[in-house]
Amino acid sequence: MKHWVNPTRKSTLTLHDAAVATSGDYRHWVTVQSRRLSYPMVPMRAAPLLTSPASVTVIATTCAAADAWATALMVAGANVGLGMAEQAGLDALFLIRDDAGGVQSRSVGPLFTDNSPTVGD
Repeated sequence: MKHWVNPTRKSTLTLHDAAVATSGDYRHWVTVQSRRLSYPMVPMRAAPLLTSPASVTVIATTCAAADAWATALMVAGANVGLGMAEQAGLDALFLIRDDAGGVQSRSVGPLFTDNSPTVGD
């Protein structure tokens, strides 16, 4: 079995009465005619995503809610998804590929934007 290891940790979460879920394409993608096509599918097109964040992580009160939002925001994409997350009052972290092959982060909500060492104390 192959294990994926990311040597650059973005953050560490300690949760109480909350859940976290991430939707991403690091395992579920294919290159077709020089385009990266990834999971999940876009229902309106009945086709894979053409452009998407590398991943979306959401913290919510339940795992089901966090998972549903992470998938929905992944399908919406970074531009629309950030607005949706903000409007819904979510804590969400988007990792977005840049043209240079790197990854940039954009976030919504105090859990991902507050730079203090502890949040919620």
